[in-house]
Amino acid sequence: MEYEKTFEILMRDCDRYRRLKPAAALAMFQDCSETLIEGWGVGLEAMLARGAGWVAAKIGCDVERLPRHGDTVTVRGYACRSRGAIHPFRYRMEDRAGRRLVTCCAMWVLVDMEARSMLTANVPSVVLPSPEPEDAHMPRMTPIEPEPVFETVRRRALFTDTDMNGHLTNTRYLDWVCDLPGAAYHESRETTGFRIDYRSEIAPDEEAVLEWAAGERRIWCRCPGRFDAEIRF
Repeated sequence: MEYEKTFEILMRDCDRYRRLKPAAALAMFQDCSETLIEGWGVGLEAMLARGAGWVAAKIGCDVERLPRHGDTVTVRGYACRSRGAIHPFRYRMEDRAGRRLVTCCAMWVLVDMEARSMLTANVPSVVLPSPEPEDAHMPRMTPIEPEPVFETVRRRALFTDTDMNGHLTNTRYLDWVCDLPGAAYHESRETTGFRIDYRSEIAPDEEAVLEWAAGERRIWCRCPGRFDAEIRF
């Protein structure tokens, strides 16, 4: 089963430079996964009733070009072969002519809603019917060399930052990171890709510490947890 949906890029989806926000692109891809798992009977509401919530733990996107306000795009997606408790999805965004704009891979997992932690063993009966034999691989990110000098800011997770699972969403992670260097930084720079590694949640009203740095072509950000070795994303 493959998902396909056409979107018109609206004002709400764009930044001040009329480009699709990375977070809006990610939301379209997440709509794809949500539609597919609903069709397989293991959707958001069904799993919450069983005490589990879906989370995209790792996301990697390569961007050829972000569409602009008024453009029409088609998003396609499908599930790849599951790896135990990890359920990979692939996505692709194309323009009207079928030219590739964005490709993305996400590794979805289930979270125990009572323990607030990722399940390391699959929930019984959650097997995604993948028509694709190949494995899904995350887009490669070049190493950080040399290690940048990080600045530190604090930001509180607000009610509107959170989702049905009761924690900060991946789309808001992207918005937070894009906000860090300021609007002028983005004027002459196009997004060429992004990666999110989710480790542990940020709850509503919780203050997060963001360690970040901005280079000529990249923004780095990490969010330490309450313990020395813990990284949230």
